[in-house]
Amino acid sequence: MGETPQITTNLKMPSAMIKSADPSFWAARLLSSLSRVDVSRSCWTTLVALILPVLLLWALKRYRKMQDENRRPFPFMELPQELRDMVYENLLEDPVYPPPPPCQHQHSTLDWVIPGRRSSASAAAQRKHTSTWVFLASKQVYKEYMDLLCKKATFHLAVSPQNYKPLSTSTPSSPSSSSSSSSPPPPPPPDTRIWNLPQHALENIRTCSLKLVTTSAMLGVTDPRAMTSSSWTLGQRMRSQLKHMTSIKSFTLDAKALGDPLWNPLWIWYHASQSFKLMGTEFSDTVPIGPRLNKITFSLDTWSPGENYLARDEDKGGLWTWYCMKDHAVGADVGPEITVREFCGKLYQECGVCRPESDGEGGQ
Repeated sequence: MGETPQITTNLKMPSAMIKSADPSFWAARLLSSLSRVDVSRSCWTTLVALILPVLLLWALKRYRKMQDENRRPFPFMELPQELRDMVYENLLEDPVYPPPPPCQHQHSTLDWVIPGRRSSASAAAQRKHTSTWVFLASKQVYKEYMDLLCKKATFHLAVSPQNYKPLSTSTPSSPSSSSSSSSPPPPPPPDTRIWNLPQHALENIRTCSLKLVTTSAMLGVTDPRAMTSSSWTLGQRMRSQLKHMTSIKSFTLDAKALGDPLWNPLWIWYHASQSFKLMGTEFSDTVPIGPRLNKITFSLDTWSPGENYLARDEDKGGLWTWYCMKDHAVGADVGPEITVREFCGKLYQECGVCRPESDGEGGQ
């Protein structure tokens, strides 16, 4: 009877072995393990999806904070003056007063047909003006840039019907209004300036080019024979502002006359040249005497046979001399007392070098 439990135990072991050898048993256990793995994987995926954006946001904020803490402006003003001037020179452009209006190219649907139109449009798009607003960052930067601009750039000043504004004549007050006790304050004096340029900038300009595009109405008279060049109102206003250019080295004038069927352009050229020829000399009518002109050219808005030009001959003490279009000396200028007839003769006098036969004809 003591051996009966041993027999029972031995009978259970074969049944366990048979159960473990069943394939369905292992399949069930495998499915159970896979389900547990899937559950844990989905939990980890969800956890990573929740934590990763928070970590990225924290890292980005940390990076920006480090940048802000380490950000320092470039010590530009600590550079030597020579290096700062090299930076300024890369941004120099010849100033134009008054500034031209922005030009907007109108694209056409036929631009692709004409190759030149397309290339010119692309070239115009590439020619963009460099922005110089950065020079307003401080007074020192602005002063250094303006000093270099006045020394190395050419200032192009223009007077044309587009920017010419005649002075408005104020009507005198009547005696009754002047005797009244509550009379209004007198109006401020009119601004006679032609160009919006401060005086300190004019005093530092080294090179200047003046372009005078004139119509008959800009002379301010109905009969040009009844006026003198020194009494020309527009000329007086220009000389009054240009007299502050005390550091000028090169100053040229281009007098362009716009066609008028009732006027001869010779009058415009004559009064324009005579108004500025004496600037910078002891005969100037301004104080200070202003800049000295080096060259005066004449042009028309239509076809012309080719006018001679005036320039100073430095070999002869800076005397005004007439030159042809090929820079050959034609003859000396008469002086401030030149008449309109003499001016016309010098303006179209033939060059003895370009046309030597003209001298022979004149001698015969």
